[in-house]
Amino acid sequence: MKIPALKSNRLLLRSLQPEDAAAIETQLSEPMANPGLARALHPDAQGYAAEWINAQATGTRGIALAITESDRFLGTIGLEPSTLRSIGIFAPTIGYWLGAPFWGKGFMQEAVRCLLDWYLPFEPTERIGTSVFEANTRSLKVLEKLGFREVGRGSTYSQLLGKELPDIKLELTAQRYYEAI
Repeated sequence: MKIPALKSNRLLLRSLQPEDAAAIETQLSEPMANPGLARALHPDAQGYAAEWINAQATGTRGIALAITESDRFLGTIGLEPSTLRSIGIFAPTIGYWLGAPFWGKGFMQEAVRCLLDWYLPFEPTERIGTSVFEANTRSLKVLEKLGFREVGRGSTYSQLLGKELPDIKLELTAQRYYEAI
């Protein structure tokens, strides 16, 4: 499926480009940026972002988009197919991260909404899942405002911290999403 560039009021969600690698490496090397990511790109490995972008371009792991504002790279957002079952449920999963300088400005809620506005009409009966570390209250608030509801708790291994952390598994239905917005 060819993914079009998606526009919201302030943001453009577009395909990742090789030139995004430098911004990804810079933003994820910030100590504050990584703790909320279960599968963080390793901030010490030179060239890791370019390898990740190339892997995303195959489309076999779902949809991965750059979040930009006025040509400024802010972070990424994507959907993994249900067949990957990365959080233990058979549903597509949404994931994202935003560079620390852009936190608290409503960008992530806008980006998630933009992606869901595009995706849900294709799969109106689909559930979408996600998982968030319990301590990541900002992300939890973004998801709850858009209609995601808790469906379980468990733990997920944090590659960055090298240990299991408590997490909350959430799910969204199209009906709940349209009621929330």
